[in-house]
Amino acid sequence: LSLNFSFLSEKEKEAYYKTHENKFDAFYTFSLIRQNSSEAITGLVYNNALRNKGLLLKSSTAMRTAILSSSDTTLISQYDKWIALKKVIANLYSQNISERQDDPQVLEEKANKMERLLVRESQTFSDFEQMQAVTWEKVRESLTLNEAAIEFIHFAQAENSDSLLYTALIVNPNSINPEMVPLFYEHELEAILGQLADNNLRYVNSVYGTTSNPNLQLYNLIWKPLEKYLLNAKTLYISPSGLLHKVSFAGLASEKDVFLCDKYSIHIQSSTGKVAINEVFSLQEGLSASVFGGINYNTDLTQDEVWNYLEGTNKEAQSISKILANKSVTTNVYTGNNSTEEALKQAATQSHLLHIATHGFFYPNPKLQKQQFAERIEEGDVVFRGGRGTRGFGVLGFVMNPNPLMRSGLTFAGANQVWTDHYVSGDKDGVLTAEEVVSVDMRRAALVVLSACETGLGEIKGSEGVYGLQRAFKMAGVKYIVMSLWQVPDSETVEFMETFYSKLLKYNSIRDSFAETQNEMRQKYDPYYWAAFVLVE
Repeated sequence: LSLNFSFLSEKEKEAYYKTHENKFDAFYTFSLIRQNSSEAITGLVYNNALRNKGLLLKSSTAMRTAILSSSDTTLISQYDKWIALKKVIANLYSQNISERQDDPQVLEEKANKMERLLVRESQTFSDFEQMQAVTWEKVRESLTLNEAAIEFIHFAQAENSDSLLYTALIVNPNSINPEMVPLFYEHELEAILGQLADNNLRYVNSVYGTTSNPNLQLYNLIWKPLEKYLLNAKTLYISPSGLLHKVSFAGLASEKDVFLCDKYSIHIQSSTGKVAINEVFSLQEGLSASVFGGINYNTDLTQDEVWNYLEGTNKEAQSISKILANKSVTTNVYTGNNSTEEALKQAATQSHLLHIATHGFFYPNPKLQKQQFAERIEEGDVVFRGGRGTRGFGVLGFVMNPNPLMRSGLTFAGANQVWTDHYVSGDKDGVLTAEEVVSVDMRRAALVVLSACETGLGEIKGSEGVYGLQRAFKMAGVKYIVMSLWQVPDSETVEFMETFYSKLLKYNSIRDSFAETQNEMRQKYDPYYWAAFVLVE
């Protein structure tokens, strides 16, 4: 894998990895059986998990960083041409098939060849090589007293290949070898989470329960088997796998009025190998921020208001800009008709902090859908930051698109127009898809806050995780992302974000500020109102 990844494009890497995936599954199955008689084998499992999880994402991100950080003007020029072609492809995918002047699949093959040349020309993947060199021992050595790392994996067992087994690998500061703990089969988790759920207040309350009437199913299935291995841990570094990307660990209740966030400080990571890298963000002088909110989604041609104006996002944008200004952070605020997709793309290349308060969406794989898309229902006075249904061209361009990175996105000024019968250019349709985010250089951005619905969701693909906004912003170079797992309420989200930024200026730590914010909101509200947001490193 290491040898071949030095010259393959991402599409080729994905195909090549699939040819070996069953070998890792077989090894994990074998290790689970042999761990008591061959204790050191769990360390090999952990090392494989560290290297394989997000392997394509890590190598692709490293390639871009290596190219853009180099002084090779020819290589950078080739990269810019590749990015320009990727933008054309993204635009074509959002067009009606009958209106396309080029075949996006033909251009994808051209882009694939260009990428292969870029990979070959750029051999210095320092970040990638550093991550690939991390072992479970280095993770253990980086843990302090009362900390633990949990690397979740899922794999097909040789004798039961139709059902995926979820397993936890646990490392404590004094671990001789990692603990390997089998947990549950995927169909058991699916039975609790359900499929094609509306992801609204009613759904979240049914899965997680409320403070006074908790649902313990997720806790009993996922967490209870782990507790005896966590010893005295108070801080946990967790790397989810598969459907666990959809779970809010902080919101799991063990009993009435007791959640995991009460017992632990939980840090979600793309890989627990990041514990050994130990990248820590702090506010420094000269920081710049861009804040988007209070967006006008209508145009003169708007027929259907799929995306309604969110009063809370305007209040949120104004409040956050004042909080940042008090710390002398240079802040640009984009509201109304000025909060455009183009403005976001420009600001994202120059900002250290990026806050986006708007509607977000993720639509499941159209091949798996067996029902009409549900209307977004309001519960009493709870206003969602999600659409009210799907109509017009938006159904073809986004909802039914085979590319998962086109089915996940954020809405900006004029977004309602594309959900009518009027086609709008993909660059100016007011919808920023994950596919478009990939092409933006955000290496300067330490933190992106996606204050919108379902921004943490996407299509789950094996060890690569979630194909959606999360992956796109990571590929663009962002270090920390705050995102949501379900439809978030407008007014309480304003409170969450104001609290978060106030604490960020106080603690000068993204991790601590986020944890403190969740704890404070948890004292006031049921999980629905605070557990949707997760901080991913």
